[in-house]
Amino acid sequence: MTERSEMLEVEIGEACEIDPSAGPIEQRDTSVAERDVLLYINVWCGDCRRAVRFLDEHEIGYRTIDIDQDAEAAQTVESLNRGNRSTPTILVNGEHVATEPSRAQLAEIFGTVDTEPRGLLRRLSR
Repeated sequence: MTERSEMLEVEIGEACEIDPSAGPIEQRDTSVAERDVLLYINVWCGDCRRAVRFLDEHEIGYRTIDIDQDAEAAQTVESLNRGNRSTPTILVNGEHVATEPSRAQLAEIFGTVDTEPRGLLRRLSR
């Protein structure tokens, strides 16, 4: 019997057996629901309202901290943005991922498709 014909005689069940000595398969849960999304905002900020609206539309959970009400949060934002109080400043799982992002950047960060019209199409659709 040739080596090739031996391979053909292997039953599917045998080929799919898992070696118990290999240990469990590690699985990372990267679902949006498991992310800790924190937005440093100002309540008067239009970019902040846009980011919150985007997260709400895509049902992405988040927390907000108003830097006008929390001096420590304001210092954090300044340290992340070269001394500027730029909002929204967004952290995911404690990592700074964006400051003042566009809807397209938010879609990329959160792995979603943004279907809101832009530019002239947006103005005409209102």
